[in-house]
Amino acid sequence: MEFERVTEHIQRLQVPYSLLGPISLPVTLYLVRERDGWTLIDSGPPESGDDVVAAIAAATDELGPDQILLTHAHYDHSGGLGAIRQAWKVPLICHKDEAPFITGQSGYRLLSSRNLFFLLGRYLVPPTGWGYQVNRLLERGESLAGMVVISLPGHSPGQVGFLHSADRAMLCGDAVMNLNGRLSPPSRWLTVDPDLALQSMERLAELDFLHLLPSHGDPILENGRRALRQYLGLGQEEDLLGRW
Repeated sequence: MEFERVTEHIQRLQVPYSLLGPISLPVTLYLVRERDGWTLIDSGPPESGDDVVAAIAAATDELGPDQILLTHAHYDHSGGLGAIRQAWKVPLICHKDEAPFITGQSGYRLLSSRNLFFLLGRYLVPPTGWGYQVNRLLERGESLAGMVVISLPGHSPGQVGFLHSADRAMLCGDAVMNLNGRLSPPSRWLTVDPDLALQSMERLAELDFLHLLPSHGDPILENGRRALRQYLGLGQEEDLLGRW
């Protein structure tokens, strides 16, 4: 299990996540190289924790990350935090609306929703509420690790993505999935507000990037924005509004 380079500053690691019994889903973690260190984006599920730690150590010459950013706190994105933070005592950072699902102050199962699929599906996945301290709360439009924080709510209340301007890469979390070579919105079973999730996809399509790096499925290099706009039925005009 090794990280692979996808752009000049970004590497990815795909690990399996057992969703229900024999049904598994690939989930991707990213390492972002800065001048003086590394930033890890998401942690994977807990069952992959030791393998992820070994892969991070190999990719960073044993240094480990300087910080961990979460796109959101779902089980398959935050479950590996324990193993990683045991190996390296580093700060944990997420959006302010996602922090309660990490600290244990709230849970996804407690969320109200008009999406019947979510109301049923929330009982099919393990809860989070790990009881970890969040060291920094993000707001949209902030900059860190050479990236801009993009607010992408809908799938979860505080999901964010990270736009790496130098690499023109959009790390989009679960806002867009690319399974079996097909773009799709996040699963309705795990999305608290599908209408808001669609708006987040449309917001992504307005931004200036070439490479679309989802958390589920293969990256789309060079043509990421074009593929997203095509999926959404939008034109290919280059009026990049850059709304965050």
